[in-house]
Amino acid sequence: MELIVNNELTLRTPEPKADGPRLAAIIAKDRETLKQWLPWVPTTTKSSEIAFLQDLVVQAQQHRSLQLIILWHDEPVGMIGFNRYDQLDSGQQNAEIGYWLANRAVGHGIMHQAVLALCQYGFSNLQLDTITIVVAVLNQRSNHVAQWAGFQLDHVVPKQITRYDGSQVDANYWRKWKADGQEASIQV
Repeated sequence: MELIVNNELTLRTPEPKADGPRLAAIIAKDRETLKQWLPWVPTTTKSSEIAFLQDLVVQAQQHRSLQLIILWHDEPVGMIGFNRYDQLDSGQQNAEIGYWLANRAVGHGIMHQAVLALCQYGFSNLQLDTITIVVAVLNQRSNHVAQWAGFQLDHVVPKQITRYDGSQVDANYWRKWKADGQEASIQV
């Protein structure tokens, strides 16, 4: 699957053997920055990234998650996806977005555009009612992405996120409803 966001930005299904080494290299280069918020970063290797991407392809085929490579100028710079789907007590269909981005791609509006495109796809093609983003309270960049993409702060859960060093931090739960509308235009 491929979502063309604009002439610079595309989201597509992983190709594990091609993308794994490239993403692992980005993670290794940006390890100090990424590990602050992503506990899996310190243990990521080329082989573990290939295996992880292979598992993501299977999960997508089984409709358990949808993870996409972020391509900026046709080069991988991160990932975004629906980490899981669930049904809320109200019966509404919900999905949770997760993402990460290479340091060199930060500050160009890439994640904002990617989040909007994924939301549009989720609401239009997957019939989602709500989409959630869970972010460490202290992760200013990710909180800004959620807010800028039209998500509303729903609640805060103390000590919800475990960091790479085992410490736990509070999490903001951002939510967007289908009725909020979409701003992005994408081609599938």
